[in-house]
Amino acid sequence: MKRNLALLLALVLFVSLSLTGMAEPDLAALEGSYIMDASALGMPMSVYLVVNAQGGFTWTNKLEGGTDKGNGVIGAEGDTYLLLYSDSTPDSLKMVPFVVEGKTLVFQARVPYGSSGFAPNLENPDQPVYPTARMIAFEEALGTYSGGHTAQAMGSELDYNYDLVLDYGAAYTFTNRFAMAGETHEFAQQGLFDIQDGVIRLFNPEREGQEGQIRDDGITLNVFLSPMSKSLAEVSLKKATTAQQAGVYLAVKDMSMMGFVVSATLTLDAFGGYIYQALAGDEAEAAYEEAGSFMIDKDQLTLLAAKEGAEPGAGVLTGPVLTVKMPVSTQVPMKTELTFYNENAVGIFLAEGKDEAGAAYACQLTLNTDGTYALQVNKDGAVAYEESGSFAYQASPMGTALELTSSAGLVSSGMVSGAINITHNIDEAMNTLGFTYSK
Repeated sequence: MKRNLALLLALVLFVSLSLTGMAEPDLAALEGSYIMDASALGMPMSVYLVVNAQGGFTWTNKLEGGTDKGNGVIGAEGDTYLLLYSDSTPDSLKMVPFVVEGKTLVFQARVPYGSSGFAPNLENPDQPVYPTARMIAFEEALGTYSGGHTAQAMGSELDYNYDLVLDYGAAYTFTNRFAMAGETHEFAQQGLFDIQDGVIRLFNPEREGQEGQIRDDGITLNVFLSPMSKSLAEVSLKKATTAQQAGVYLAVKDMSMMGFVVSATLTLDAFGGYIYQALAGDEAEAAYEEAGSFMIDKDQLTLLAAKEGAEPGAGVLTGPVLTVKMPVSTQVPMKTELTFYNENAVGIFLAEGKDEAGAAYACQLTLNTDGTYALQVNKDGAVAYEESGSFAYQASPMGTALELTSSAGLVSSGMVSGAINITHNIDEAMNTLGFTYSK
């Protein structure tokens, strides 16, 4: 109903513009470059929209040297805007209605892009996901900023840990985590931000007066730390230079020829630091630990332990997979190549679905840190299919791909973007069905 209404509005607007000429809203306010992440629409890719001061637009795959994937002009009627493509004809109108929310454009119908397009995700009618393009504003300041401090409150000490994320569309999210009365609390606020002459201002109708200074290494900000706060608190936040790579990475390697199995954990923080721990077998005295700093250049990772005479270690970080040679025991002098997986990329994943006949399926996919997997498919409450084998995460033009290779040689592949979208067998007759797995 909502989609049909949007299309009807587009038709009315097109006729209005055709008869009276393009409406003249403040199109200069829309000028800029926008990014649209289509992951939530089932397509793990990002594309760009460039709008000029006169309301001309162009879709492209790259901001510099990209291919024209569709162009035209923007018109408006009240609060509803319209992309009118240049290859439209009276018999074949090519247009998309959208609304403007701050520095974000929310499209109400399918967005043509080259020979394909991006359609709204209406799988959940109560929470439809529309194609959304966000302006690339204040690009140098975008990123994650983190900080923390200890304060006295109600006769006890509170440890505050907070993050400020400055995102596309001039949108911000401030999150503060703290423990009180034995319980962990999290307070988050969102809104828009603006930066002028080194001053950053956060705009949230329920939290007025939040502003601060941009520094070379971060931000000093006056902000509300909890929903109970009646006054602003000054906090210092440091820019997280390696936020994209930060996380906990796990590895297991069978070194049975030497009489043990290695379990290792490598934690990369958001500021270029790391902590590494390895346990060879069950012998605590054989455990190895080190800490240091790391640098990242594209997918090349360099680790440098914080000890005298340490030699840099080189590794490769591709998506959720990190391959690097590390010490595994105080008893083993040589470094050993380990394959680490981000903790979010391994473990137990669940999915549900139905086939064309209406049969209900519940599936469990277990990805182990040694690179093996196990799949179980239940149909109408009973086990219908099982398989196991090895898995691999791989880089692809569309993003990160997951490939399952069963012990029988069957290969199933899918894309990963938050969730795992993959098609695999559901029975011994080799019938297949697509599922979306979540951890």
